Amino acid sequence: MLILLQLAWLCWLLAFPVALDSDDALNFAHGVVRFSVLEFSPHFPGYPAFIWLARLINLAVDDPARAVQWASLLGSSLLAPLAAWLAVRTGLRPSLLVPVWLLVLALPLTPTLALSGLSDGPALAAWLGALLALLHRKAALAGLLLGLMLALRPSYFVLALLPLWLGMAQKGTRFRFVLPILLVGLISLLFVWQADGWAYFAEGRRFTDGHFTLWGNTAAAHGDRLLSWARTFNEQLTPLWPLPMGALLLLPLWPRSKDQAAALSPLWSLYWLALLLWTLFGQNPDNPRHLAPITLLGIVLLAGRLPQWGERPAMLGGLLLLCTTLTAPAPPAMVQAARLAERTCPALVTQWGVRLLRETTALAITDGWYQGDAALALTQGACRLSRRPIAQSEMPLPHQGHWFAPRFGAEPGLWLAIPR
Repeated sequence: MLILLQLAWLCWLLAFPVALDSDDALNFAHGVVRFSVLEFSPHFPGYPAFIWLARLINLAVDDPARAVQWASLLGSSLLAPLAAWLAVRTGLRPSLLVPVWLLVLALPLTPTLALSGLSDGPALAAWLGALLALLHRKAALAGLLLGLMLALRPSYFVLALLPLWLGMAQKGTRFRFVLPILLVGLISLLFVWQADGWAYFAEGRRFTDGHFTLWGNTAAAHGDRLLSWARTFNEQLTPLWPLPMGALLLLPLWPRSKDQAAALSPLWSLYWLALLLWTLFGQNPDNPRHLAPITLLGIVLLAGRLPQWGERPAMLGGLLLLCTTLTAPAPPAMVQAARLAERTCPALVTQWGVRLLRETTALAITDGWYQGDAALALTQGACRLSRRPIAQSEMPLPHQGHWFAPRFGAEPGLWLAIPR
């Protein structure tokens, strides 16, 4: 039944129209045709394994946009079964398979990752697979999956901390564990080198500095972004989110059975805390998909502490949440907003999807980061696209606002202000 449900979920997502809804997804599509970090196809660090996967799919579909979306969908479709098996292995309870599988399928994050055209889903699948392989003492397979995770999404290097510790702790298999990681890393380095040479490293330093100081919207550069994370947690995990997060922090103090103590050390909870801190200070709270690693690992860890009487309510809760997640197939909010803007706007000011809109619409697009250019365009009657409601005082001319709802709870909605 779970396999049938998984196939039905996959068919439901395949019914959604293929549509890129972010600059990052567009950059990946460009990378399928021509890889160059200097040309932002895609941006640093290049995500070589995701480009390889998308190019392999592109051989069959001959459509870069469809290739990157299907690559995301392929990886994301593995998250529920892998997380469920990991919960079974860490909690030593086969009865956890169904509730965890259903809960991960029902998360609004899961379909969001699947249709994003980004590398998060495949990288998370490789991460969960590496943890499972290590628990089953498959060192070579774990090393290969960990190397692929880093090649799929190098910014997930923090996720590699626990797999590296588990792999190096298994004496007698360290070489078989490390060798695949080094081989994948070397192949990835050669791949980016043949495209950009030494300039790749200069671009990496520029991009990293910009992410943490200028446009990354991280709490490391802007302390008030921690308040934005609180709003993101409320929207994605309900206002009850302090309860499960507090439980996760207290996991090392909970009594454990002898079998559980052998299967799961307190380092797993410390690892979750490291992921949480990295998310809060190194990621952008405007993108809920950055919550995926701590959410998936949190479900796995808490499932092991779920009392047996709570398994059935958790399963029913997962089914109910899945019913609320299912929506009619539709284009993303960005595409809907672009269609209306093309019909009603002479020009458009936006900070979101600037490159995407310039390449997919005939509108004159002004980047909202350049405030002088944006103010001039707005006084000349340009429309404005934003992820937040636009007050009348924020526009030089009276305007009418249009709201484009997201398809899932973890996708951003958009506001389009059209001057009257």
